[in-house]
Amino acid sequence: MGLSFDFEMLSLDGLAGTDDLPDRVIVDVPTEAVMSGVGSRATGDAAARNIIQCASACQRGILHAMVTAPLNKKHFQEAGYEFPGHTEFLAHITRTPEIAMAFLTERLKVVLATIHVPLRVAVDLATSDLLYRKLRVILTEFPRLRLPCSRVAVAGLNPHAGEGGIMGSEEVERFIPAIRRARADFPESVIEGPLPADTLFWRAYNGEFDVVLAIYHDQGLAPIKLVGFGESVNVTLGLPFVRTSVDHGTAFEIAGKGIARHDSMNSAIRWALRLATPRVP
Repeated sequence: MGLSFDFEMLSLDGLAGTDDLPDRVIVDVPTEAVMSGVGSRATGDAAARNIIQCASACQRGILHAMVTAPLNKKHFQEAGYEFPGHTEFLAHITRTPEIAMAFLTERLKVVLATIHVPLRVAVDLATSDLLYRKLRVILTEFPRLRLPCSRVAVAGLNPHAGEGGIMGSEEVERFIPAIRRARADFPESVIEGPLPADTLFWRAYNGEFDVVLAIYHDQGLAPIKLVGFGESVNVTLGLPFVRTSVDHGTAFEIAGKGIARHDSMNSAIRWALRLATPRVP
């Protein structure tokens, strides 16, 4: 790659046996030939192998956290890994039963109820049980990571959060029972909703709520990327270790040109350090 700085090469076992690490260390995970800026089955396989090795090191206590670069899902699946992305793959290899995808900035924090599924599928997946389970992940994991969650808001699915059933019955039939159940189990937190999504994120951004549970991918990611692109960080809640990631894609077309923005990677590293030191048992 022609890196313009010095670095040490170590194995994962070498990392485990080293008290004083050099400033820059690379652990080489052998893969097939990979060309910079060209996506292929080989790049998907290389990404998967690195994820597996890094997650293993975290589970063994060699590393305290992992920060992932963007993943091209098409080439990842071409390599034989039938997962929609990092989040689901990490849950699989760590055998984590319940996870949630969170996006964090200083002023706005969003967790997704459904992730990488078509919108028509997300509507069916947003059951009362799923919403309760995601609220439980938030209210369990945020305190462990020393993140505030005393005020939690749940976004509605339909316009005006269904307007009492006029614009959709999902809020009345699914959302309200889930919220009542979460309130009973976590009385120390205020859980409000379902609230109209068109104003909810503005309210959260201005400090009214600590975190928002969004129902589907773009409902949650559009506002957070608008106010925090390059700053927002993807965090997987529920894993046995801290995992953060950038909030953008692979951008093969600009690889090696020296024009890619590195703000999000820097932010992901900073958040990993912040969340991993220390975690609450």
